[in-house]
Amino acid sequence: MAATVDDRGQGSRIRALVHDPNYLAIWILGTLTGFTRWFQLLALGVYTFEITRSPLLVSLVPVLWGLPLTFCGPIIGGFADRLNRKVLLAAALGMVLIVSIGMVILSYSGRLDFIHIAIASVFSGLFWATDMPVRRRLVGDLAGDSVSAAMSLDAATNSATRMAGPLFGGVMLQLVGITGVFVLSMTVYAIGLGLVAFVQIPPHVKRAMSPALILDLIAGLRFVLGDWELRRVFAVTIVFNVWGFPFTAMIPILGKEQLGLDPFLVGVLSSLEGFGAFVGALFIAVASKPENFARIFIWGAGGYLVTIFYLSILAYVAGGPYHSFIMASMVLTVIGISGAGFASMQSTLTYMNAPLEYRSRVFGVLALCIGTGPIGFLNVGWMAESFGLPTALLVMALEGLVVLLLLWVYGALTRD
Repeated sequence: MAATVDDRGQGSRIRALVHDPNYLAIWILGTLTGFTRWFQLLALGVYTFEITRSPLLVSLVPVLWGLPLTFCGPIIGGFADRLNRKVLLAAALGMVLIVSIGMVILSYSGRLDFIHIAIASVFSGLFWATDMPVRRRLVGDLAGDSVSAAMSLDAATNSATRMAGPLFGGVMLQLVGITGVFVLSMTVYAIGLGLVAFVQIPPHVKRAMSPALILDLIAGLRFVLGDWELRRVFAVTIVFNVWGFPFTAMIPILGKEQLGLDPFLVGVLSSLEGFGAFVGALFIAVASKPENFARIFIWGAGGYLVTIFYLSILAYVAGGPYHSFIMASMVLTVIGISGAGFASMQSTLTYMNAPLEYRSRVFGVLALCIGTGPIGFLNVGWMAESFGLPTALLVMALEGLVVLLLLWVYGALTRD
């Protein structure tokens, strides 16, 4: 492996990390921007459904967030090895701050339409495309030999934002409307700019490589394809993002259309997947051992798909709005716990198996794999509009489980 972990316990490594002001600043930045991402996605999903009544358009919002990952992730990874990463972070935050100000003006004046939401989603996704190759790479760089603890803590807080973000988004949407959502986004991005201004970021590694960016990207892809551990991580990442995670776009529809919930309770329902992920990630951060990282990763992704399958069955047979709400809440919590295994180990395994000089580019390739998510969002949105939500979730989960089974049969998940 390209990186190692020390012999201290995970708990002591985490305590040391949170006393490092530079790591703390980058960690808080990820927490704030992650929180903003999830409450925006929930609020925009509910708002889009209210003004369009179209599951396909609801699923298009996260698709537009994900497209920049697909097309820009590896490119940003290449630039991250050439440019000042502090400047990159500041520029990305300044961009989404300007977008948020524009959305506040549009929503306050009553001119906000789906086309504006679509444009803002693309710019928000462009900012998010910098997270893997820039911010999350810095999480590992600032952690020293406590990489797994740093990545697990980052994943745990990301899971916490997936819990708090949708809940807060539902509250904001119900109490102050869509304008309040963008006012809060604007505030968070301004705070993030302040954090980046004061953080001390380690210099990037100078590499004696071709200055041609396209050749740099090809070199990163070749390295990933030539490393079995990274191929496994990225194959499972594609499965998870095409057939697993896109189900989250359907939670507002599950709450609004099938359960008849108000925006606050839709936010509660959406937050429970993040709550389960938070609990699972905290446990993994404290108790996981390096020899179990790959098993946690694979079984987490598989368990996520199995519980989505169960949620689809529940959507067919559960009776009564309160019974359905309680049962759906329990299942979403279990889904989140399963997903924590995948999320906690994804960045850890990527960082540990990539040499220092390749890390930004490898994280760029990881962003590309995560960027396959729009395929899944369009797939589940089209199926939900054509065949209904329960059928869409059922088919999506089965497709993902079949692909995982094929990967296992052909040796992509286990080394002989």
